[in-house]
Amino acid sequence: MTKIDKTDIENIKLIIKEADFKGASKVKIKKNNYEIEITSNNFSSNNINTQISERLVENKELPEPNEVINDENIVKSPMVGVSYLSADPNSPPYVKIGQHVKAGDTLLLIEAMKTFNEIKAPRSGIIKKIVVLNSQPVEFGDILIIFE
Repeated sequence: MTKIDKTDIENIKLIIKEADFKGASKVKIKKNNYEIEITSNNFSSNNINTQISERLVENKELPEPNEVINDENIVKSPMVGVSYLSADPNSPPYVKIGQHVKAGDTLLLIEAMKTFNEIKAPRSGIIKKIVVLNSQPVEFGDILIIFE
């Protein structure tokens, strides 16, 4: 059974904080083989009555990936901070899944100590997966992006 980890809880808090859910009463988030349902009368940051429930979802179409990923295809966080996928909220993301990038292209930003640090592509290739979410806190060594 998959459990909610610390990163998942942080992501849920970010979704509630960042999104404007005025008037909404329920949000569902699905990840691999579990689903999180958040219900509240008000999603404001002052609302302490938000309930988070977890239940296992039987989904045979989305098995846990057992794929071995070559370490040279993984871009890891070089620092602790907050990741940003675009320069500002109104700008498009630096990269998208399936996009071909060249070595040295900016993949994302990590804000650390009020400084925005560009994370550059270590090599040329195609983006297979963007693991990190926008405005997600990251630790040193966290996986950010995976190349094909």
